Amino acid sequence: MSRHCQRLAILALILLLGVTVRAEYYSSVSSMIVLGDVELELLMATRDFLKAQQEQLETYRDFIVNINNEHIMASEDFDDYLGNPLHAFKLLKRMVKDWKDLYENVVADKPLEDFRKKMLELTADDAFPDLDELRGAVKGLARLQQVYNLTAYDMADGVFNGIYEGAQLQWHDCFDIAVQLFELKQYKNAIEWFMVAADLLRQLDEDEKTKQKPLAEIHEYLALANYQLGHSELAHELLDPVVDLDSTSPAESTREYLNYNPPPSKCHEEQGFSWFSNYTRLCQGRRVPESTTTPLKCFLDSKRHAIFRLAPLKVEQVHLDPDINVYHGILTNSHIAGILEQAEEHVMQRSGVAGGKDKSLIRDLRVSQQTWLNYSSPIMEHVHDLVAAISGFDMKSAEIMQVANYGVGGQYEPHPDYFDYLLPAGYEGDRISTSMFYLSDVAQGGYTVFTRLNVFLRPIKGAMVMWHNLHRSLRPDVRTQHAGCPVLVGSKRIGNIWIHSGHQEFSRPCELFNDGEKSTGLTL
Repeated sequence: MSRHCQRLAILALILLLGVTVRAEYYSSVSSMIVLGDVELELLMATRDFLKAQQEQLETYRDFIVNINNEHIMASEDFDDYLGNPLHAFKLLKRMVKDWKDLYENVVADKPLEDFRKKMLELTADDAFPDLDELRGAVKGLARLQQVYNLTAYDMADGVFNGIYEGAQLQWHDCFDIAVQLFELKQYKNAIEWFMVAADLLRQLDEDEKTKQKPLAEIHEYLALANYQLGHSELAHELLDPVVDLDSTSPAESTREYLNYNPPPSKCHEEQGFSWFSNYTRLCQGRRVPESTTTPLKCFLDSKRHAIFRLAPLKVEQVHLDPDINVYHGILTNSHIAGILEQAEEHVMQRSGVAGGKDKSLIRDLRVSQQTWLNYSSPIMEHVHDLVAAISGFDMKSAEIMQVANYGVGGQYEPHPDYFDYLLPAGYEGDRISTSMFYLSDVAQGGYTVFTRLNVFLRPIKGAMVMWHNLHRSLRPDVRTQHAGCPVLVGSKRIGNIWIHSGHQEFSRPCELFNDGEKSTGLTL
């Protein structure tokens, strides 16, 4: 492709990106699929544009070749050449019409105009992602590194927990990740990715001079990142060779900045949370060793409700007091397909957090997209009846099902499901129980973990997890704090049904003592 074509294509894309509005894709795999479809259309439109440009250039080349041939003939005897009335006519025609047509075609550039119109048509309804989207995806990658103890080198090679997942990054991909981490002030992580970018760049079978400029830029970023971490001497060691090699390099200005500005007194990176170590341990499928454990069992339950007499519930106890049970094979593939089909008909909205005011914090707390389904369809009516039969609760107090899809590094940090004092309008009482359906398997990651109970659950398609969020006294059971671990590989889809405590006094009556004391002294 000619430089002219490249510049026109880049210009058109820049103009296009300048007029679109922000969307949010990284928080949901379903949305990323839509984005992939849009990119495929862009690919086809760009191919058509380049083909039309090439055909136009061929026409220009033919025109120039023909004129050049005429001048070769005329160079032998120009008077004799123009003495031919046909040659004279052709020269006048070219000067009056052909060159004018060529100029107008170049200025109008119909292929570029057609390309621009096609791009605007493609993006009329589907907004392009912006820098916030890219940073959201980079945050997701950094989150995966932190939670699952992954190295940037392994991730660049497409290796997650020792398993090659069929995708790799090039040096410029690693560089872009590093730059975003640097802008996010995650300097330690940024340094690791800059080093990977530099190593991959050095391995390229290209002229050393070609690599010189990008390597210099990487060294400059490495110097600034180390400087921010208080490693002033190392920062100068990284910059000096770059400046010595090229005194006109921007690194010279950076070195002067470092010389005249004192290094930060301490690292400004965000510190970890107190719950984080146990959270990451459980997300990796490792429990804290316990001195005493309560025997748990798996069993078939045909007595819970009449509908289970012929097809008993497959129950797995994962914790006692508070009780957490997994019911396997609750939903068939057909049921799940129907639920997801209905969910796709709704616009998936970015998950929020009740009472949250800091939007950036909310985005980091829960990285997913969600929609809500009522119980009007036969499949959703079946789900409604299943939850009623298993829980024994009055479903008049149930919320409609929330269907969530987790994207790049998708997670939900430790949280309770009860509202406590911030009760929503339209419901009596707080959320007494949670029924969580796993609507997909997850290749790696995406566990549900109970950080206070030393419990982790691997998503199993078709299974349902149920627990009570309140004590029988209706006080919040702080022990049920739980989290959705980041999705490492794959897509996580879940469905949640929350039942409120109103009108449940006969389904789950109070004890003769205040069982809420079990949560005394525990805080979120």
